[in-house]
Amino acid sequence: MSETENPPYRRQILDDLFDAYTILGRGAYVSLYDVVGQMTRYSPAYVELFGLPSEYIPYGNDNWSEFIHPEDRSRYETIMSKLIAGAARYYDLHYRVRLKDGSYSLMRFIGSILRDEGGKPEIIGGITINEGLMENTDTVTVLRNQYGFFQDLTAVMELQKKCTILMMGVGRMSELNEIHGYSYGNHILRQVAWFLQENIGQYGTIYRLEGAKFAFITEQLSPEEAAERYEKIRQSLLNGLQVDAAKLNLVLSGGMISITGKSVDERTIYASLSYTCRESRIHKNGRLVNFNGSLEQDNHESLEVIDEIRNSILLDCVGFSLKYQAVVDARTEEIVGVKAIVNWHSERYGDVPAEEYLPVLERDFVFEELGYWILRQAMLDGKKLLEKNPRLLISVSVMQVQLEDEIFVDELQKIATQTQFPLDNLCFELSRGCRLLNANFLRNIVAVLRSRWVKITLDDFGSGLASIDFLRELAPDYIKFDEKYAHEFDKQENRQIVRCLSELAAALSTKVLIEGVDSQHIRDELKNFPVDNFQGEFFTPPLPLTEILKKF
Repeated sequence: MSETENPPYRRQILDDLFDAYTILGRGAYVSLYDVVGQMTRYSPAYVELFGLPSEYIPYGNDNWSEFIHPEDRSRYETIMSKLIAGAARYYDLHYRVRLKDGSYSLMRFIGSILRDEGGKPEIIGGITINEGLMENTDTVTVLRNQYGFFQDLTAVMELQKKCTILMMGVGRMSELNEIHGYSYGNHILRQVAWFLQENIGQYGTIYRLEGAKFAFITEQLSPEEAAERYEKIRQSLLNGLQVDAAKLNLVLSGGMISITGKSVDERTIYASLSYTCRESRIHKNGRLVNFNGSLEQDNHESLEVIDEIRNSILLDCVGFSLKYQAVVDARTEEIVGVKAIVNWHSERYGDVPAEEYLPVLERDFVFEELGYWILRQAMLDGKKLLEKNPRLLISVSVMQVQLEDEIFVDELQKIATQTQFPLDNLCFELSRGCRLLNANFLRNIVAVLRSRWVKITLDDFGSGLASIDFLRELAPDYIKFDEKYAHEFDKQENRQIVRCLSELAAALSTKVLIEGVDSQHIRDELKNFPVDNFQGEFFTPPLPLTEILKKF
């Protein structure tokens, strides 16, 4: 519909609402999309910022998708489709948008849907905040904020300076916020910021990152000296930080990286720091984790490996492939399924196992792209496997961050439709990290997936927290024992655990799969236990699609 075809009364409605949004937005960039009239109204500042042709543009004529950064475009289009279809009521999105001068800036879009009497979307309206123009000072702690951190980190790297970087996270903040309120929580963060300034501020710059995280960049302290000072700070906070009349025992977790020059992207450093800080919190009781990439290489080369993998993902997952390991019936030893295993290869580094880089990139935005690539490729390959055996189950690992993605289920359905893959032949193996999700949220997302006929496996069963509780509450289709039980099956306690948990699973109509069946001895021993399926090198190693097809 052209601008002249838009009914006058629709234009008046749009203008009246626009004035209201402008008042409420207090000068922010405002846009309103009239779903019925197929017209979008932009504020003059909006037009100037992005170089749009006018304030009134027929829907689609602004080519808005082309303004979105290629890495963010799919998410924008998916959410916009949900809004227009009425599947969502509110939105609060972050994505990068190309400005008039050709540069990209991070934008936050906040708004809601106005519906007609029939409940159909009539107008989508909201405000846009240009976060790329935000000041570099955190208003709570008066430290430099995350934008300042990236600016300074980039500058240090460009100048080829050697530096050490710490990331530190303060624990218990969610609990304290719930008990005392966010004002008190902010007061605690200010006290922590001052404490850090007093102890290490003279050796570098301290930053307030998102939430309760801080960073520290120093050119003066060696890694050993920085680690020593971190431990003193950790112990001091553990013993108690004086906050007004109270003395609060705070748990600190931390990760560290040393760099020289700019050979990697600053986002790679941030992702690696986040990983080390998370490892410190979950597995090291707050003790400092020095990043070595867990790739058995020196610190600098490990960063380069992660950087190259990130770049590979951004280039449509070049260098990635899937291999498949057979899952067999424990009695007949016929193949009943396959497990998809991601593999990355480069000329410089050869094959790098997924377990060495996925934990580092799990909270990086690129992981979303890799996760959907794995899912799509597994379905495409699965179609060929199902031609050989229509009852075959294709298993794919799913991590916590994927289940947290609000469009995950919609994208799953979209990929299944595009590839024409039957979802009742798909099985999601929920990683150990999924158990950290809120119990109600996990229960609900599992229910939604099973309503789409997707099978569910609890991976690494028998390790980590609350395995029996998850078995009872989620009632998964399968439990998959951690491979340590197969590798150490001669231990009496492991045999007892496998027998007891397998009998419990059977009572709850859940099948049992044991991975790590790598020898005939292990296979023979396990046949005496109530186990349904085996996976391991004794039957097949992980194989390319062409090789696994021959197994049929």
